[in-house]
Amino acid sequence: MATRFLSSLKAAVKESGIFPSYLARKRVAAQFLRGSGLEIGALHFPLQVPPGVTVKYVDYVSREENIRKFPELDAASIVPTDYLEDGFTLASIPDCSQDFVIANHVLEHASNPLQVLSNWARVLRPGGTLFISVPIGSRCFDKGRPLTPLQHFIDDYELVRDGASQSLDERNRLHYREWLTISTPNSDARNRHYRNLAGEELESLVEAMSASKAEIHFHVFSRESFVTLLDYFTTSIRSDFSVKAVIRSRGGAESLAILERSPQAGR
Repeated sequence: MATRFLSSLKAAVKESGIFPSYLARKRVAAQFLRGSGLEIGALHFPLQVPPGVTVKYVDYVSREENIRKFPELDAASIVPTDYLEDGFTLASIPDCSQDFVIANHVLEHASNPLQVLSNWARVLRPGGTLFISVPIGSRCFDKGRPLTPLQHFIDDYELVRDGASQSLDERNRLHYREWLTISTPNSDARNRHYRNLAGEELESLVEAMSASKAEIHFHVFSRESFVTLLDYFTTSIRSDFSVKAVIRSRGGAESLAILERSPQAGR
């Protein structure tokens, strides 16, 4: 009885907006999401969508593997993996096959966000919706890292487009250094010693992470830099998309954006 009461109380507080919550996500989903689509990397906290909306879940590992990887999570809350797929590429998902793509706190993990946005856009039907949120760097464990400027995103995109993926790998070493010396010690007090990493020890860890293509927060956003990236994407890469809304969420700890493909696209 007490456990059920505490669970209900936590849910009520989260929905109330008293503390940073997911209430904005739920409201925006009710306003913009219709039909059937995908959510990438939902794990144990899928977006609450309105009645009648159908979601299938994309992850690069099965639900069973996620249960093994995250024993601290309630196994019953971990979503099924409907598509065993790289959520950055969606390679097995046909063009123009989805009404929406949901990606909460995914884009910052992508080393080439403009290409990832293009990959997500590819699978959307005319009138389809991208539902994307990113953490604000100054409000999470990335505090202290520099914001990623627009030109950096553009350079990454053009390097890969022009077949220079190895150059992108070299550039990503900077992000691994920032991760090890700023984000890691911020996120876990037990890892404070990482602040003092330098020289060969630091470079050895950077090389190991680079070789394994370890997934980290490659990029750091403010609300303004997130909007700048999306504006560039919709004006210079996919002009059939427009930014419909950018919303403050979780007490300002994240920004949530809605992009829509023109209903007239492809006609």
